[in-house]
Amino acid sequence: MKRLIGKGTRVLSRLAARRVTRIKGIAVSVIVPVYNTETYLGPMLDSVVAQDLATENFEVIAVDDGSTDTSGRILDEYAARFSNFRVVHQENSGWAGKPRNVALGLSQGKFVFFADADDLLEPHALRRMVEFAEQHRLDVVLPKVVGIGGRKQTSSLYAKTNPSITPLQALKSLTPQKLVARSLIESNHLRFAEEPIRLEDGIFMVACYLLANGIGVIADSDFYSLRQRADGSNISYRPLVPHEYTSSIAKIAVVIKAMATEQDLAESMIMALWRRKGLKIYEPPRFKRYSEKVQDQWLEAHSNFLEEFMPVEHSGRMSAIHHRKTEAIRRKDKTAVLETNALEAILTQPATVTSAAVSDGCLKIAGKVAAPGIDTISLSAEARGNRDKILAGIVLPVKDGMFVGDMSGLVGGEVALDFFAQTSAGGLPGPNRRLAAEDSGFATNGLFEPYRTKNGYLSVRNIGEEATRS
Repeated sequence: MKRLIGKGTRVLSRLAARRVTRIKGIAVSVIVPVYNTETYLGPMLDSVVAQDLATENFEVIAVDDGSTDTSGRILDEYAARFSNFRVVHQENSGWAGKPRNVALGLSQGKFVFFADADDLLEPHALRRMVEFAEQHRLDVVLPKVVGIGGRKQTSSLYAKTNPSITPLQALKSLTPQKLVARSLIESNHLRFAEEPIRLEDGIFMVACYLLANGIGVIADSDFYSLRQRADGSNISYRPLVPHEYTSSIAKIAVVIKAMATEQDLAESMIMALWRRKGLKIYEPPRFKRYSEKVQDQWLEAHSNFLEEFMPVEHSGRMSAIHHRKTEAIRRKDKTAVLETNALEAILTQPATVTSAAVSDGCLKIAGKVAAPGIDTISLSAEARGNRDKILAGIVLPVKDGMFVGDMSGLVGGEVALDFFAQTSAGGLPGPNRRLAAEDSGFATNGLFEPYRTKNGYLSVRNIGEEATRS
């Protein structure tokens, strides 16, 4: 049996003995639903054993949901070796909701943390999340999540630590890997849906966000790694069924309407939900891959969703291209959707600066656009770190894919300026995005110096003080 334990368990156990913080009682219950994850289960459990939170301050409740591989045996071996591990075996329920609910009913921690059996926790994760929650009196903590095994996991939500975010901001992450106050869950009788439905974790988490007294993001290091399995068997990678998936989105919208304390918050959250979970289906490359039958099924399901949850006037608050596409979906006008997608494919092509020179507070700029059909480009200069502070802007015509012009108004007082571009075709503006730059062709003779950032974008830095000192 001992061979089933991960090779690093003894070493990790010694790491866990390095107690950093003493907390009275069980601070956190780690809840792990398990089904046929023998390949990844040992490393995941080892990462829990390695936590630098004292053993008596956390418990692990793993629910084996009728595994047919050796997952159940692996769990039993860990439970035999570690007193804070508890294992429940049950018949297969077909989804993660019931195992999580069973574990919730047994949990004793002040907080619960929902982990998956194929992921990894960093050694400091539980301790730091609990400390962060206690320090800022938070009901929900969103730890920085990264992807492993080829899984992409990027979000502006994890750009920096923030001890006070809104439910609208938290909506960017609907996965369950969060620290949640157990009192919040129990006092509001919250449980996961147990039937096999997509986004059951999102339905649960949105309720937590809207009921929480405080939500925070801790992002000064990596805390949790989400894995993409080599065989692609993650539930989240299964094909979407239009009416079923849209029904799940509708359930989240129902929760938002019922629990949001302000109407504007509810409307903003439903619009954000639609952009993330609805409009993603209509991204130009993706929608084109569906058969005509499936395209029609999406249009039917989404048209019904829009009629119930998003009036036309709310759609008008979105970007021009999202508004146009949403209204085409509402009408189930596939031709209009495809035409809008063709425009979007053009408008999302990059614009690139080929030369830039600064003189007397004026930026002389020239560049090119990658796609045909662009007729104008709107450029803006924003203070770094303050997207609300637009310092200069100009609209330039595009001819034969080229643009050239002068942007005046660059003034001192800012360390650096970042540049953004928004192309238009036939009067329809595209998204406002960072302006790309080639790696040469920059000049200056004043306070500002244009340069290409490490990510390939155009910025201008203030060199006035350096020039004065030299």
